[in-house]
Amino acid sequence: MKEWVRMPSYWLRNEDHYPLPDMKWVGEKKADQIAALMIYIVLVHHANGEVTTDKQELGLCSLTYTKLSDITGLSRAKISGGLKVLTHIKVITQTGTGRNNLYKIENYGSPGGWGKLPARGLYNNGYEKIPAFHRFQLRSKNELNAMKIYLLFVALRSNSTNYAKVGYDKISEYTGMHRNEIKSAISFLINLGLVQVDTGNSDINEFAKVNMYRLCYLEPYKHRGTSARDLEAISN
Repeated sequence: MKEWVRMPSYWLRNEDHYPLPDMKWVGEKKADQIAALMIYIVLVHHANGEVTTDKQELGLCSLTYTKLSDITGLSRAKISGGLKVLTHIKVITQTGTGRNNLYKIENYGSPGGWGKLPARGLYNNGYEKIPAFHRFQLRSKNELNAMKIYLLFVALRSNSTNYAKVGYDKISEYTGMHRNEIKSAISFLINLGLVQVDTGNSDINEFAKVNMYRLCYLEPYKHRGTSARDLEAISN
């Protein structure tokens, strides 16, 4: 498995309609919203990035419910519910039934509309599961908020700095979360070992500070400390 894979990201930051606010923690099947975002990550991890003899399109993935359950820790019922959510918001399409399910990641090959999604480092040594996902209980709105923010950071991350630099107001706009929910969700991601936080200068003025978010397991040697050393070496 590669260090990272291409993940379509334009759907997360499409100003015509932000989809994440529609994923609400309400109703009997609210946990399906969490399951959907977990499953989406796994499907993207296993989608083909090149055309092959058996997969003539990019972004195709074939995983059984058993495999999805092993990787995510989700029950078959939650996998079914999560896939329905992903189909409803039109980020995947699926064909076939049972073991023959084939999933297509929508807009997989769209130029300029993708982000680097951490892959290899999220799994255990045998690539059988994502340990962080197995810690989800599917009983908390905070878990849904955390998954929203994680995908948003993938979409907003700058390849030059390796950070997603975004304030609480924009996070709230993209995700539909209240400002007072954001800190707890980010703390959850930190505790899971999925995100690290640094502080940088704001674009507002030279004295203002803003949080910068770095995805764990993605280009770990590219961060604020190494960038500062590179600039110092150039100036000398």
